[in-house]
Amino acid sequence: MLKKLLSLFMSLTVLLGLLSGCSKQTSSDDTEKFKGKEVTIYIRMMEAQDKWFRENIIAAFEQKYGVKINVRTFEKDTDLHNILELDKDKNTIALVKVPFMQIYPLAKKGLIMSLDEAVGEKYKEDIKEYVDKAIEMATIDGKVYYIPRKLETNTLLYLKSKVEDAVNNWEKMKPQINKMFKKENGYGLPDGYTLEADPNQWDWYDLAVVGYYWANTPYNGTKEPRIAHRAKKYEGTVIEIMTKVYQMGGNQDDMLAMNTQPVKDTFQWEAFFKKNGLYNPAMWQEGWSGGGIWNAMAQGKVFLAFMHQIDAFFIHGGSDPSMQGFLANPDDMGLAIMPMGASLEIKDGQPARVGGHHSQAAGWWWGIPKSTPDKELSYTLARFITNKENHAKECATFGMMPIRKDIYENLNENFKEVWMQDVFKTAMEQESQGILPAPMVSQWPAIQNLYLEAWYDIVVGDKDYSKTLDEVYAPKAKQELSK
Repeated sequence: MLKKLLSLFMSLTVLLGLLSGCSKQTSSDDTEKFKGKEVTIYIRMMEAQDKWFRENIIAAFEQKYGVKINVRTFEKDTDLHNILELDKDKNTIALVKVPFMQIYPLAKKGLIMSLDEAVGEKYKEDIKEYVDKAIEMATIDGKVYYIPRKLETNTLLYLKSKVEDAVNNWEKMKPQINKMFKKENGYGLPDGYTLEADPNQWDWYDLAVVGYYWANTPYNGTKEPRIAHRAKKYEGTVIEIMTKVYQMGGNQDDMLAMNTQPVKDTFQWEAFFKKNGLYNPAMWQEGWSGGGIWNAMAQGKVFLAFMHQIDAFFIHGGSDPSMQGFLANPDDMGLAIMPMGASLEIKDGQPARVGGHHSQAAGWWWGIPKSTPDKELSYTLARFITNKENHAKECATFGMMPIRKDIYENLNENFKEVWMQDVFKTAMEQESQGILPAPMVSQWPAIQNLYLEAWYDIVVGDKDYSKTLDEVYAPKAKQELSK
């Protein structure tokens, strides 16, 4: 009996050894099966981030798996459609970095495959690692199409010292400010108006009040408007408009209609800020994107803007030797949730319509093209980019809003600097106030372009906001939606 037991034990030992060897061989195969392959990925990143991504993420993947990855860039979101169409017969593109605005159109046009098509049931366990909101936004008609890269939402970024100055001294200009509002709404400031010291409590009237004070107060010997937002003719400017529509209580249907009350209130305020010299005109004259605003803050030309988390990291600086920052005193950077929407129209001494402290939900995802030369390689690369180690490093360097639960739910552990924690905590507070994504319809890119045209016509071109939306842009939007 003892001999039989010893024999059985030895057999099991040998078997376990063989299984262990098989396991190691399988692990080795995982790193060998892509060896010698060459693929292309398409990205769009800021210069410093692009360089870091290639040197720290792509190079590491190439070394681990023995593959060659050609990194290409695209200029505009809408370029992705043509890039993927042209690759249908070439089969070279393994992965594309997709902004939320293009998630639905690219999937519906059959240019991106679902994760189920890429790797079968395997993805269902993997996506549990990502925050629910990121997966929800990557889901179309019940299927998950994308691996999340980052989430982002607009929050209010300002200089603490300049806000304090405005709070302490704005009342000196109250008669002029009242006159400015009365000319627009026939009333002036709302009854009992006061400028709160905490920007988290602000509404659109507060923005206009501090904007007027800053524009009419000399700083470094000059007077000029000190508020700005993106105004380049690209999707970032539409996000600025959309965020305001959501703050006025609007939703995706309002964005598609283009002439409902929340949209009209938004354009009335935008025209009001431009007409009264509250927006720095260089934002449209020079076509500022985020980088233009950073430089303007560095030059003392802008004190307040609406920024994503990555913007805050670039503006503050210090997260990496390449991140030099744009402020003489980084500790002067303040963050708050977005101001509450309120109509310029006054009724019974108060705004006739009020909204909330809402913002937009956006971000970027990794999509696997239908034309990929190796869908398993594509999926493996997307997962490698977003593993805990790589994602934590990139978030800590560039301020990407984490999309992994093990990072998102442990900010203090993963980000040691208090200012970094504040960036993400403000974003999380903004999320609790309510964030909405862009409309998920295939016609959205076309309607997005209509918003750019409308903003330049109405705000820069001084056209009547209500008539122009009703007679020009709402009909154009309706026509696009009928296609």
